[in-house]
Amino acid sequence: KVIKEEEESFLRTLDTGIHLLDKTIADAKAAGNQTIDGKDVFILYDTFGFPVDLTELILRENGMSVNLDEFNAEMQKQKERARNAATIETGDWVVLREGTTKFVGYDYTEHDASILRYRQIKQKNQTLYQIVLDVTPFYAESGGQVGDVGVLVSEYETIEIIDTKKENNLPVHITNNLPEYPDAPMMACVDTDKRAACAANHSATHLLDQALREVLGDHVEQKGSLVTPQSLRFDFSHFQKVTDKEIREVEQLVNARIRANIPLKEYRNIPITQAKELGAIALFGEKYGDEVRVVQFDSSVEFCGGTHVAATGSIGMMKITSESSVAAGVRRIEAFTGESVENLLNTMQDTLSELKSLFNNAPELSIAIHRCIEENAGLKKQVANFVGEKQLALKQHLLKNVQEING
Repeated sequence: KVIKEEEESFLRTLDTGIHLLDKTIADAKAAGNQTIDGKDVFILYDTFGFPVDLTELILRENGMSVNLDEFNAEMQKQKERARNAATIETGDWVVLREGTTKFVGYDYTEHDASILRYRQIKQKNQTLYQIVLDVTPFYAESGGQVGDVGVLVSEYETIEIIDTKKENNLPVHITNNLPEYPDAPMMACVDTDKRAACAANHSATHLLDQALREVLGDHVEQKGSLVTPQSLRFDFSHFQKVTDKEIREVEQLVNARIRANIPLKEYRNIPITQAKELGAIALFGEKYGDEVRVVQFDSSVEFCGGTHVAATGSIGMMKITSESSVAAGVRRIEAFTGESVENLLNTMQDTLSELKSLFNNAPELSIAIHRCIEENAGLKKQVANFVGEKQLALKQHLLKNVQEING
């Protein structure tokens, strides 16, 4: 099935590319050109995935060629754009004191801290600063979960932390400004609302992973994820589109476990052999040390270093908003939890109320819409018949009143 899906995807790419190339060829011939602009070929390749060698073959069959110099120039420009976007200029570390960072974010969202070192970085014409603390409650981006945001507070000032990343396995706090008094004792404070939303979405991905395996089969493996305070995204192996019925089953399983308020069982720094004995699921391709952390919600047991809710009831509810393909044999689900689901339901309710008001608050909205569509189709037909009759009458009138002048 995966091979068949890949074949169908390639055929769709061919079909789209051939239609666009046919138009490009027709335009070039109309302009009297026998050479296709390299920029047009690059767009076919870059945007639609149409192979360059296939473009050349089709052009030769039509007695035409491609300007490869222009194509190669566009390719080089793209590489430079990608390189510039990824380039980060880093300054030297200013060391205030020696030491390494202790992460306390599983137990605290606020903690006393001191700056160990800092430096300036430049990316995309933006100047930022990286700060390393001796102790931090801030979770650094990893495992698909975005980094914490919050503030560093001293008696002199408050510095906003806009992101937390990992560099060489070290939490690095990103700020727009440096503290005026970097030696001062500080309080590192995580934005607890965003942390809680992230934790809810992360725990929901574990429940979602488990439910997908139960509904679709044991072949389901996590292929990637993105956990933010706003939503969650989960990529997994599956050979075909997940049906609406299957999505509904998955949602029902997840939400039943949320309502069950299953408590979190956390195993920190346990030997990897013990984790495997617990039945923990490892992310394919991920490297683990001798000691790992395992997160368990009843029968959902996974290797995980992220932040989670104390019990599943804190998630509130999960609602899947989309299911799509991201690669051959890989599907993607996007979903909301908690307050975001409430906002989504409110929007849906407002839209439904507005639609009902347009149909005089009909109790059966779908029936009213179908009736309106049928009436509209009938009226269109009547208008078409009326116009036809008028055209015929006008034609007959004109023929009846023909006059020959100077003929």
